[in-house]
Amino acid sequence: MDNREIFAPEIMADGKIGDRFSFFESDLVCIERWDPKSNYEIPFFITADGNFTAPTTHGEFVDGFPDFCSLDTGNLVNLKNVSKAETGDYGGKAFFNGTMYTGVNKLNSTVLSDLIEAANKRPDDQRFIMGVCNSKAGLYPAKDVYYMDMWDPKKNYHVPRFHHAGGFYVVALTMRHCKEAFPYLFPATPGHLINVSKIAGFLEQSFGTIVRFKDTDYTCPISGPKHRALKKILK
Repeated sequence: MDNREIFAPEIMADGKIGDRFSFFESDLVCIERWDPKSNYEIPFFITADGNFTAPTTHGEFVDGFPDFCSLDTGNLVNLKNVSKAETGDYGGKAFFNGTMYTGVNKLNSTVLSDLIEAANKRPDDQRFIMGVCNSKAGLYPAKDVYYMDMWDPKKNYHVPRFHHAGGFYVVALTMRHCKEAFPYLFPATPGHLINVSKIAGFLEQSFGTIVRFKDTDYTCPISGPKHRALKKILK
């Protein structure tokens, strides 16, 4: 398993966003299905170093990525990947790789060159974003993103969309996508994907079996069939 650094906002005990925006893959203990509000399900990452969730707003990316900047309504631009900028009385355009571009409003067009210069002095970001491209989930380098906007794949459903040289992907939000992005995780229940290497033992009780993990007080349930299958794997 690679020890990739995954971009994800920290979630505190009271449910608020914390000050950190990533975790290392080697610390991942479990992914739970989380319902922070009615009819809204997103992944919840339990790690040995805190709890995190999937990024769903532009504000979380602005706070977590110093190189991502809002240059116009509805977009965030990775300043390090701007290859050319055009500005004028109307505002401007930021180009990527010579062809793809996004708009820049009049106010930001006056400081665009300074923003790009400052970004290019910072080291490249080494984190990954869990996303879905062509119905397949995976982990994509954040440094390859040109710009991002919000996409509405269906009514009242908004997800961040990331444009890059090969097309675009959207942030991954389902347990199926999590399983594809982290194929080594084991499905303990329909709502729990666990890191087998982190298992410390099992607690079998009358109402069911609980999984205990190393380096954390966190526990989760496991179904009977999955428990029997996992015991064979761990032999």
